[in-house]
Amino acid sequence: MNNVTQIPYRIDQSELFARMKVTEKNPLYRKFLRSYQDILEKLPELLNIQGTFQLRANDAAEKLHQRLSGVSHIVYCMVTLGSGISERSNAYFQEKDFLKGLMIDSIADILVFNASNDYYAIIKEEVFRKNGYAMTMRYSPDDSLIPISFQKDILEQVNGRKLMAVDITEGYMYNPVKTLGYLYGADKDIELAKKDHDCVVCSNDICEYRK
Repeated sequence: MNNVTQIPYRIDQSELFARMKVTEKNPLYRKFLRSYQDILEKLPELLNIQGTFQLRANDAAEKLHQRLSGVSHIVYCMVTLGSGISERSNAYFQEKDFLKGLMIDSIADILVFNASNDYYAIIKEEVFRKNGYAMTMRYSPDDSLIPISFQKDILEQVNGRKLMAVDITEGYMYNPVKTLGYLYGADKDIELAKKDHDCVVCSNDICEYRK
């Protein structure tokens, strides 16, 4: 475990336009469409989507979360898009191409979320199928359940600096910014969760992916 996996990118135009509230009735629809197609052509050279995880004993002095207090192990996970797509987004804004700047940033948000979803199958195969540890649903650092400062712990547990060139700021934000750190509980005496994550148990009420 703790290998780095390359993850293919997955983006859907209809999902992007829905999140940006772009419809065919918009007088600038064709401009949005041209911008999307131009960005889509550039994506392969801008992305380096990687994932890594580490299964470790749950021996912390203080338990991370009430739903993780009884499990024997924690699966620490990290997914990143790399720095290229954020650098291109910043370049668009510097060029005053605000439409493309906003669009590629929205694309990046979707890409990193999709990558974490797709990476779940790889984690489950290794942790559950091969090693017999059933997994809970996903939990992520936030400001009310697991503190945002725990992003640093995840980075260190997966050796993200060395393996994926991810660093962290004094405010506990990852760099590259399009990076996710999250975790699962794991134990041989629990049942495998029926799904990867559930918005009901997440305290981030303003997340745009919340259902």
